[in-house]
Amino acid sequence: YFVSEQPTMLSSAFRTASARAAAAASASAAALAASRSFHSSAPSSAKVAVLGATGGIGQPLSLLCKLSPEVDELACYDVVGTPGVAADLSHIPSKAVTTGSLPSQGVWPPRSNEGLGEALTGADV
Repeated sequence: YFVSEQPTMLSSAFRTASARAAAAASASAAALAASRSFHSSAPSSAKVAVLGATGGIGQPLSLLCKLSPEVDELACYDVVGTPGVAADLSHIPSKAVTTGSLPSQGVWPPRSNEGLGEALTGADV
């Protein structure tokens, strides 16, 4: 094989392009590392209210919300059985505080619904 002693123009251009690509990749990696570092802003807190929490859709939805790291408070509401669902969810180790609310009892016809108000207070609707 014949090997040239002097680099050709093509290999010089290739090395220059490779050096630019490596520099760009390094800068991109540094920017990504900086974006994943500590932030000066406080993490946002979210309250989630699940209405119909004892139903076939409400229970798995409540479970998913309880497991989400974005949720700080989970308020479950339904007309029956909600404290039991909230008690089951409270055994899951996560940062979300779980509460269960029912409609007000003992009044017919119902005049107010404190349980619904408790569940929705502080939630972004």
